[in-house]
Amino acid sequence: MKRKSLVIIGVAAVLLLSGCSAGSSSNSSSGSQGSGAVGPAQAPAGVADGGVSGAAGTGSAAADALLPDTQVVTTGSLALLAGDPSAVADQAVALVETAGGHVDNRTQQSASDGNDARADLVLRVPSANVSSTIESLKKLATVESVSISASDVTTQVQDVDARIVALQTSVNRLLDLMSKATNTTDLIALESTLSSRQADLDSLVAQKASITDQVQYSSLTVGISSTPAAATVAPSDFWSGLGIGWTSVVAALSGALVALGVALPWLVIVGVIALIVILIVRFAGRKTRRENASTGA
Repeated sequence: MKRKSLVIIGVAAVLLLSGCSAGSSSNSSSGSQGSGAVGPAQAPAGVADGGVSGAAGTGSAAADALLPDTQVVTTGSLALLAGDPSAVADQAVALVETAGGHVDNRTQQSASDGNDARADLVLRVPSANVSSTIESLKKLATVESVSISASDVTTQVQDVDARIVALQTSVNRLLDLMSKATNTTDLIALESTLSSRQADLDSLVAQKASITDQVQYSSLTVGISSTPAAATVAPSDFWSGLGIGWTSVVAALSGALVALGVALPWLVIVGVIALIVILIVRFAGRKTRRENASTGA
């Protein structure tokens, strides 16, 4: 019996150990499968990143959509040299009109003594065509100088727009109050305030229109001269220096003669007046001496 009991106890112990080992293997297998399941859940980092990147891209696009268009005022100036400034000015005007622009101002002067022929233009060109128009203008004559500047007025436009909206709201509110006014005093006060607000609103609307025009049409100032400014040439030897000196002496004498011709009539008038004054003084002196002499006698 003891022996059979020992055998049964041994078999039970073996079965118990086998069950524990199987349970441990099962738990280990489950743990490894669990960690494998976690791996795939976290592994699709590309998917997660794609979602984040997509969201970031959408947010950036939305932010760009909310940003206002940049408002830029462009101005430029050109100095050109040409044999016939008037003809070049005509070509410049035709070129600008072809580009969709127009002429704001034009002045011309023909060649005369001491003055060269010249033409000055103020041109308005669509902002999108400024660069191409300037390049075309540069081909019409010899370029002496070119300058272009741009000013960002986006903030100014936003400020004007906000003030226009606020004033328009105020005007509408005042109109509503006027329609409900029950006495003359309130009506007069409301009309006075409305007049002031409406004037401010009209001023802002005109300011916005002016800025819009400057943004849409750039201003180009074009000056066309027949010859460049004369440069001073230094004498290179004694004879050239003598010639320049003689020329300066002649010019100085000519200037002095011109000044004398201008002043001579005035000198004659002043001399005649001085002579009359002297004669009057002398006559008065003689008369006084005669009276004194007769009184003494």
